[in-house]
Amino acid sequence: MQFLSALVLVASVAVGHCVPINNALPTANQIKELTEATVLFYNSALPNTSSVPLPSFVNERLRIPEIDTDITVTAKNGMAYGINQVLFGQYEFDASTLATKFRLTNLNFTRVYDMEVEGKLFGHKVSGEGVMRQEVLGEGYDVSNLRFEEINNSLQIASLELNLLMANLIVDLEGFTVDGISIQQLEKLMENYVLTKFNESKEEQSKMIGDMMKSQFNKSWTGYSTDEVIQWLRDHSNGSGQMEFIQKHINSFARVL
Repeated sequence: MQFLSALVLVASVAVGHCVPINNALPTANQIKELTEATVLFYNSALPNTSSVPLPSFVNERLRIPEIDTDITVTAKNGMAYGINQVLFGQYEFDASTLATKFRLTNLNFTRVYDMEVEGKLFGHKVSGEGVMRQEVLGEGYDVSNLRFEEINNSLQIASLELNLLMANLIVDLEGFTVDGISIQQLEKLMENYVLTKFNESKEEQSKMIGDMMKSQFNKSWTGYSTDEVIQWLRDHSNGSGQMEFIQKHINSFARVL
């Protein structure tokens, strides 16, 4: 889920940390302005194009004994599509607690590779040259109970709860030879495996990424008040310095089964 980590880093850039001495709460209006500035910054950081090339790899060996998988893969001519189709929505603000919630999702992230494979997948021999297409639908996260405070004039995340999302995964294989089952059955095995592993690790991964998000930016914004962070986001909402985050998001999909 490195992709989600990268998106969290971009979308939640307004936070800070320092030794607690003087505490204050941002006003409801400041939180509204902070949200608007963050969304503007995030949107401006997305690439203007909907597709980018993916890195190639040669003779990569994948071994997963638990599902009787041992396969060597060479992939080239990779392309990722839908990289700028990100939806910010379901925003709510509780004026009584100053808590914010929202959902951020990548509507349809697709990667396509020309591949050469040799080995076993789920106990079935697979070989040949062909094309693999993988669509990840509705991947993203729900953020809730997001509350800010100022400590020594530094904006900081006081609390947040994170829940990772993945609506569906679609795998399409063309041109490969599979022994014992149909290509459609192999596709379904791959889809079910990835979705099952995602659901099994979702709670742990959600907490890990949420803690990382809070820690990273509570350190990054030391010395910046709420108003200063808002202004910084507005001043830097042209995306010029943010493409590295997006590229990491794209590259993280290159080695996923």
